Amino acid sequence: MRILMPALFLASAACVAAQGLQSGQVKTCPQISLARPGFGASYRGAVRNDDYKLSLTIPDGLTGWGADPVAPFHGFTIFLPPDDNQPSCIMFEIHLRVDLGQREAKHRGVKMMIGDVTAWREEATGTINGTDFTNVTIRFSAARGQDVDDGTVRLVTPTKDIGRGRPILKAFLSQMKFDRQ
Repeated sequence: MRILMPALFLASAACVAAQGLQSGQVKTCPQISLARPGFGASYRGAVRNDDYKLSLTIPDGLTGWGADPVAPFHGFTIFLPPDDNQPSCIMFEIHLRVDLGQREAKHRGVKMMIGDVTAWREEATGTINGTDFTNVTIRFSAARGQDVDDGTVRLVTPTKDIGRGRPILKAFLSQMKFDRQ
């Protein structure tokens, strides 16, 4: 089990927002994550973060790649073995909600549960450079005392590989646990 360093607020979603991508737009793995296999911190098997009171398990044979090991933890991207040159990935990100006096966003999508935490799933398909892609996006908020941790799990895959990606996503989500005390 890996215990990770204390996290400070650093919205990894800002990296995606800085690339000019719109919510609901279908994306590829390089568009949703700056992580690349072999670079930064690697995560395998059981992962625990005490700052977010979170534990999860990366499916056997896969590795999550995140920011440099000295950076605060905000998630990682798991790159699935490609069938061709169009990679599939699962991105996991989490951060502490900072109250800027804004109203909470309305939830869209299909309601689901990740353990005892309510989540919302959306699915989008589209064509990028001649390849059909499917993005499954799951957003959650986990209240912990007076804090709220917001997160996203996103499966990005060529549509022809969705049958291979869904069971891996399901296995990943089934192992996520939040200690909300």
